[in-house]
Amino acid sequence: MASPIAHSVSGYILGNILLLEQIKVPKHKKLRLHIYAIFVSIFADFDFIPQIITGERFHRGLTHSIFFTFIFSVIVSFLFSQYQHKPYKQIFLFTLIIYAFHLLLDFFTAGGEGIQLLSPFTNTLFKSPIYIFPKVDHSSGFWAFSHIITISFEFTYSVLMLLGLSFWQRLRNLRRTKS
Repeated sequence: MASPIAHSVSGYILGNILLLEQIKVPKHKKLRLHIYAIFVSIFADFDFIPQIITGERFHRGLTHSIFFTFIFSVIVSFLFSQYQHKPYKQIFLFTLIIYAFHLLLDFFTAGGEGIQLLSPFTNTLFKSPIYIFPKVDHSSGFWAFSHIITISFEFTYSVLMLLGLSFWQRLRNLRRTKS
């Protein structure tokens, strides 16, 4: 699975591109939007909590489905738009895209059985035949040497994505100054 590192960085970047461009906010309120974007981008993986409590498999189940993505986006967007006094539709689309991006990252991750995109209607697991992210070998323990490959890959992914965001922002600023 893509780790919280890749999910958080992806949420941060999408937050910059999608929301901060569309909704004008004072600089002191941008931090809230970044935190919100990161929260949304990793929320699907909070399904480990009931798994720890019950011992039942929850990871990549309901919280990794299109149904849950939509319900979560409706509820959380409403609450956040009220808190921020911003248009619901923009916050909803922003939330939906960021949460769905989490599913996309997990879909393209090697290892595991896949994700239950159509839960609760079916337990069918979906996974890509093409992988972007290497698998995490959970059975070898938290401090396994094999995790260095995954962490290195996700660190590289994160750095490249952040550099891409920086380049995009500079290009956008150049275009604004020329107009």
